[in-house]
Amino acid sequence: MIILLLALCASAVGARARQVMGGGEVEGVKTIDVIASRFQFEPAVITDAEGDRGRLRLHSADRTHGFAIKALRVKPPGAAASPAMSAMIAAIQVSPQASELKDRPALVDRLRGTPRGYFRFVARPFTQAVCAMFHDARSDFPDVNLHGDAHLEQYAVTSVGRGLTDFDESARGPAFIDLVRFGVSLELAAREKDWPGEGRRAFGAFLGGYREALKNPDINGSSPLVVTRASDGFSRDHGLALRRADAMIDADPVPASEIEADWREYVRRMLADWAGMPVAFFNIKKAGRLTLGIGSASDEKYLFRIEGWSTEADDDQILEAKLVRPLSGVDCVRTKQGPERVPLGMALIAYAPFRFSGLLTHRGRTFWVHGWTDDYVELSVDSWIDSPQDLRQVAYDVGVQLGLAHPKEVAADDCRPDLRGILLKATRRNEDRIRRTIDELAEATVEAWMAFREAAAPKRSSKAVRPHRSEQEQEHKSKGSSSA
Repeated sequence: MIILLLALCASAVGARARQVMGGGEVEGVKTIDVIASRFQFEPAVITDAEGDRGRLRLHSADRTHGFAIKALRVKPPGAAASPAMSAMIAAIQVSPQASELKDRPALVDRLRGTPRGYFRFVARPFTQAVCAMFHDARSDFPDVNLHGDAHLEQYAVTSVGRGLTDFDESARGPAFIDLVRFGVSLELAAREKDWPGEGRRAFGAFLGGYREALKNPDINGSSPLVVTRASDGFSRDHGLALRRADAMIDADPVPASEIEADWREYVRRMLADWAGMPVAFFNIKKAGRLTLGIGSASDEKYLFRIEGWSTEADDDQILEAKLVRPLSGVDCVRTKQGPERVPLGMALIAYAPFRFSGLLTHRGRTFWVHGWTDDYVELSVDSWIDSPQDLRQVAYDVGVQLGLAHPKEVAADDCRPDLRGILLKATRRNEDRIRRTIDELAEATVEAWMAFREAAAPKRSSKAVRPHRSEQEQEHKSKGSSSA
């Protein structure tokens, strides 16, 4: 028995109705019709007896597709990657057998789902790849307040505001790290949505917002329409928020006594910062482990329900504590910064910082603690980005947010006269290079994801080749860009 492994390599050159590839029937040859569309084949598995003659006839449900059968070493013309592309792919590849994925089949399945999910998981090696690609332009870019993992799905709408959140990778380093990473996230989202050219146009909107904020630090960016749609669905019900948090805590509870001894120093600092707060405000009523996230899914996290302003249960508060990983493996980021870089990053970058932000040392490791809001929605590509206009508006808003945050000065030794002007010149001088890097790393991400997807596919038998469905979308590169 033969089970074929299929791989799609698509070029998004416009939607085309089912194009038949091949001629009529051939005597003695079994013809199998396959319909190809984004990220899937129909049928998904093709099984035939060894020695039988067969012909695959490929139909497209949406656009022109290339075609490959890896088991038979059948590839489309020009499919071999260049040495430079191969190096980029290798730099961001991760094995399904990696220690952080061991015994986590649900996370592996999420990473296999789309290039976007895989991209979110490989933040640290991705950043190092960007550093390597800009090593000769490093002097153009002074250190700024980096978000460090700026991507589309870090944009959240909460009870108190909107904007990039999740500051685990925040640090001091060159601006091109945030610019490229966010640009690649826009490109991957546009490809997944089948919006040819919109990744580049959205990045143009992002750069427009970034430059406007550098020119005018008093700018007030307009709220994207998707923010209104998201906030319209908020329950604004503190009791419901507490019940939802309880469900997460109760799923994997931890005795509060395991935390309390280490908790006192965090509480002391909070009471000093919040005048008039009851001494019992931060008393832990219940605690549990938390397993949310993709890029941070393997990080140790806790959720706490605390006393709040009174002994009444309806004003309890929810806090999250997340392990702060040391910065390592990234050449162009200041790795000597301690755990305080995370709450500092939030204070400098967030439009509306979380309350009760501070550090907790527990069992010799440092955690970032912050309060939860009653309503919180991350703008997932699947659920919230409904149109190219949504993509451009969010991109512009993030551009403004980073344009305001990057040049903020935090210490006298970081002060650099006319930092905003220097950043403006650097982005203009290097714009073509930044855009080219975004295109290349988007391609490399898809290729690395395809390899991961194949390696993580469940094995059937020692004699069978596991079928594999994947797609690489290669959009024609536009020379122009537009802003929202």
